[in-house]
Amino acid sequence: MIRAGTSLGLLLVLAGAARAGNEDTYLFGDHANLMAGAIAATANGTGAVWYNPAGLGLGARSKLELSGSAFMLQIRRIPDMLQVHYNGGDEKQAIQSSRIYIVPSSLVWVRTLGTLTVGIGVFVTQQDLYRFDGTVKRGPNTPPLDLDMAGQLSGTSLRYHLGGSFGHRLGPRVRLGGGVFAVYEKVNEFRKLFGDATVSDGPYKTTFLQRLVDAESSRISLEIVLGLQWELGRHWVLGAVARSPRVTFWESAGTDNSTAIVSRGDAVPTVTVTNVTHDPIGRFGTGPTMPPRFTLGLARQSGRTEVSFEVDARPPIFNDRLAARWAVNGRVGAMFAVNEHNHLGFGLFTDRSGQPAPKAFPDYRVDYYGVTAGWRRQSIVKLHDSEHARTLVFATTAALRYALGVGESTTIRFDYSHAAADGLVGRVDDGRVDVLFHEISFYLGSSLEF
Repeated sequence: MIRAGTSLGLLLVLAGAARAGNEDTYLFGDHANLMAGAIAATANGTGAVWYNPAGLGLGARSKLELSGSAFMLQIRRIPDMLQVHYNGGDEKQAIQSSRIYIVPSSLVWVRTLGTLTVGIGVFVTQQDLYRFDGTVKRGPNTPPLDLDMAGQLSGTSLRYHLGGSFGHRLGPRVRLGGGVFAVYEKVNEFRKLFGDATVSDGPYKTTFLQRLVDAESSRISLEIVLGLQWELGRHWVLGAVARSPRVTFWESAGTDNSTAIVSRGDAVPTVTVTNVTHDPIGRFGTGPTMPPRFTLGLARQSGRTEVSFEVDARPPIFNDRLAARWAVNGRVGAMFAVNEHNHLGFGLFTDRSGQPAPKAFPDYRVDYYGVTAGWRRQSIVKLHDSEHARTLVFATTAALRYALGVGESTTIRFDYSHAAADGLVGRVDDGRVDVLFHEISFYLGSSLEF
């Protein structure tokens, strides 16, 4: 058990950085949403700007695409997360966050300039809004502890990629491309815990615990992406993509962190202990903060059908607070044309995390496994022969994505077994519990080819 001088110190120190979504929470563009993101080998147009810039080397048509998740529903429940130990028993309660919000996932423009095709885009690669609430209550008829405890963990995690890519056709079968992205990340987190206890087996009769944490961190980084597409013949296409480490060159982090305990009794001096620190939470430092990433895909395009498989790997190097194990993921997608105007697609994917095992509240590590299904409708408008293009192509895509998250989360455990004797509350080392998270999103995108 944690006692006296170490009690408040560990309440402050055992405060990890909350984990948000994984790297592939969102899919960008119509093509990717129809095929679960398995388009490294066949990406072209706006999708190539993000997934494989080599696809821009096809140099087809200029295109403008706006896409977003019309809604994202996240249901995250952590069983037995909030725990209290006292003389004679334990209390365990779950906390849960159920949030629905809109995500404007990307805006991309592609233009052909001579032998090069270039694309510029803004991608919302993470937008996570969460609020976990939990309570522990023990009534006055349940001696030796009457307790009313309430806790909340809320925050926002954002990440934006802004940049451009280019693609060039080296020959009839080979295309190369590259891109540069500036990355802006911002995390806000607020935690509060209030516990009001009355005990009946010692000199201290009441104990009030308050815990407040307000943390914020921001950083600006840089990523480089290189891509290859190689037509192997007989409808087969190979795609390869390498993303550089995410190199952070500016970071700011600040935290207001306070804990207070007030205990009273009839014949004993009042215990009043407070501690305030400003040690930043969520500081990762400059330099490489995420490891490189490599994708290899193989696709078959035949007639009205496209089928694609790919493997994605990220090694556990550079920053062990963010990537402490290999993260290997797979994706498979298929799309076929029902007729000239309608396409259907579906896919399966994994989005496993490379984060280290959770150690202290509120850390968690979750691997996602999911499915996508969608429909694309396009309309062709003929133009006059004097126009630069003979037709305009308008397209609308609607798709659903479901992901099941399987992993571990931390728990917090407060020890009131000695509160009546010395007026202090201890904290037992954080434990782990298994969790199941759910993500459901509806994608709606529109594009114009001209």
